[in-house]
Amino acid sequence: MRNWLSTLGVLPFVVCCVTADAAPRARQPSARATVPQGGWGTPVTGRLKNGVRFAILPRRGGEPGVGILLRNEGGFIAERRPGERGLAHLIEHVVFHSPTRGSPDDRDHFIRVGLQHTFPAPEVATTSWRESNYFLSTKTRSAADIEAIVALLREAASDLTFRADAVDGERVSVMAEMTDKRQGNAIYADYIAAVAPGSPNDLLDAQNSNDVPTASVATIRSLYHRLYQPQNTMLVIVGDVEPAAIRSLIERHFGHWVQTAPPSRPARYPQFRPERIGPVSVATRADGRRAALLAVVMSTPAPPASRDRQRRAQLMDLLLTRAVGDQLAALDPGSPPGKRGVFIENGEQGHRQIMVWDYFAEGQWQAAAQALRRTTCAIATTGFTPGEWDAARRNLLADLMQRATDMPKATNVAIAKDLSHALADDRALIPPDELLHHARTLLPRIDVMAGNGWWRAQWRSGTAHLRVEAPELASIADPVALVGQAAPPC
Repeated sequence: MRNWLSTLGVLPFVVCCVTADAAPRARQPSARATVPQGGWGTPVTGRLKNGVRFAILPRRGGEPGVGILLRNEGGFIAERRPGERGLAHLIEHVVFHSPTRGSPDDRDHFIRVGLQHTFPAPEVATTSWRESNYFLSTKTRSAADIEAIVALLREAASDLTFRADAVDGERVSVMAEMTDKRQGNAIYADYIAAVAPGSPNDLLDAQNSNDVPTASVATIRSLYHRLYQPQNTMLVIVGDVEPAAIRSLIERHFGHWVQTAPPSRPARYPQFRPERIGPVSVATRADGRRAALLAVVMSTPAPPASRDRQRRAQLMDLLLTRAVGDQLAALDPGSPPGKRGVFIENGEQGHRQIMVWDYFAEGQWQAAAQALRRTTCAIATTGFTPGEWDAARRNLLADLMQRATDMPKATNVAIAKDLSHALADDRALIPPDELLHHARTLLPRIDVMAGNGWWRAQWRSGTAHLRVEAPELASIADPVALVGQAAPPC
């Protein structure tokens, strides 16, 4: 993860060699004729001849500029060769500090140019198991600002020199970041190993940075040139823009980039191993959390065959999340928000997961585990009552109305992130107002019988795994057996 703000106190302000004043004046791109204030236009998506994907979303909001995102399909899962562990993350950091072939003496080229045209932000880049993302918000919608950042991202995608001093400085930065995240990474890695063994994040070391301190510049550069190729690249631009003009701009800067290595994205990512999922697991880390978690993991469903089917699937997930969440909240109406809840994850980590949780106080693990088991068993057997289902439909409709009202508050960069994930997964990004419009028609037709059937099919499609994380269980000789006896399956 790269922080824009961390650079502001240590770098002098340098005027870029190409400024808005120096650039030819051009008509400011606008989508005002077709997009209502706060609304979204129709995304324009496609591929250049060299494989670069792009998405352009006209959107009128309150921001003065546009959101621009560059996505590289690679991430930790692409570090397949010995000596590469953690280097995708290191490359993400080096992008901001390496000189480029066009600016061989500019130690912080990306920052010096970028800060002339974009706003500072607490986060401007991330690396996950499957991709690295770089996302910036321009100061204006001017052609000069937009083109400067697109050109800068084009340099980042192929022209870094990886000068040794720039690389060495970012080795320290990455290791410090991973030290800060050590506890959370370890807790998550243990959880994934229990509920989704064999999935991408289970195959990766929790820290995944072993080779960052010692990898040679040649090894780092080799991985960069293997991953940063046209067919692994996506550019997303969101804001008050004319898609035709932006598409031409992308073509101008990215269209002549030549593929020099085979695509690194595998045809199929590693899949979790259902036969290795046990019914119960326990974590007793002294620095861990106190949580009861009951999860079912299943394969990520295929991309929806139509936009209508995707809308229906999204609404069903939201409706069931609301219905189950209401039941969990009813267990203890006075509990603080977030103590209990339900979460549906649909492919972000390489699988689909439905998980209910309860964060409990010291010594209360048994009551928490039993409450989760009772609730999920009751829903899977007797189901929701008509009254509970009606309340969930009303509450969801209110939630969707609020989301639609809040559409203008979403940042261009946040929408660009969502659009990039949707495009990578061959899904549509359905705006909140569209989802609300269809919910008003669809929700009244989804009766309690359909809801109960949907939940049972989902919950029974995998092994229900109960996990209790509690430091106090460290003193128990066989905590797994104890938890299994205290909260047995249905």
